[in-house]
Amino acid sequence: MKNCPYCKMNIGGNLEKCPVCQNALEGEGERDYWPKLVVNSRRVKAFQIVMFAVISISIVALAMDFLFLKTDHHSFGPLVMAWTVIPGWQLENVIKKHYNLLKTLFVALIAMSILCGLSEFYIHVAWNTPYLGITPGYIIPILCSANMISNFVLSFVDKQFTDHSLIYMFMNVLVGIVPWIALFFIAGTPPMTWSICMVINTLAVVALFIFRGRIVINEFRKRFHL
Repeated sequence: MKNCPYCKMNIGGNLEKCPVCQNALEGEGERDYWPKLVVNSRRVKAFQIVMFAVISISIVALAMDFLFLKTDHHSFGPLVMAWTVIPGWQLENVIKKHYNLLKTLFVALIAMSILCGLSEFYIHVAWNTPYLGITPGYIIPILCSANMISNFVLSFVDKQFTDHSLIYMFMNVLVGIVPWIALFFIAGTPPMTWSICMVINTLAVVALFIFRGRIVINEFRKRFHL
């Protein structure tokens, strides 16, 4: 076992430097306690390329909008930057680390819904155009329906998704059903897109309980410590 002459403590494994003071260790090393982490160079390179592309596109768009275009025009720089940074952030998360696919899909649903809503609001305010309500009326329910179908298919394709990721599927259900209930009590008749989304979510949950009932119950017990 190695020891640090400065910290006066023994260090297990086969480290070269003290983890506390970073000075060289003395003594004979032991077998490593943990396997060494192998860095995937292709993954790192892809991450660097995506990061550079996101920053470059954002800078060029803002420069064109506020520095080089002198004539009156609708400011598009913030929109381009937002639509570059958010999808780029999602892509970087996928490239950079091992990820939970259902969690990634749910986070992408929330991120894209917020991005579309803010973009529509920005166009309405900055460009002085009528607010059409496309995002809450069409985009969000369509994204939610597509996400639920993807989750449902994945839960049957790979058992790992069903065993460890159902919580994100049920969070998607909340996004798809709760707005319909709120619209029903507020407006009386929810839009057709939200009604379709509610039906898709309900059918997916019913089918999941019928075909994967025991796994669903175990997931709830694990998540809520029942």
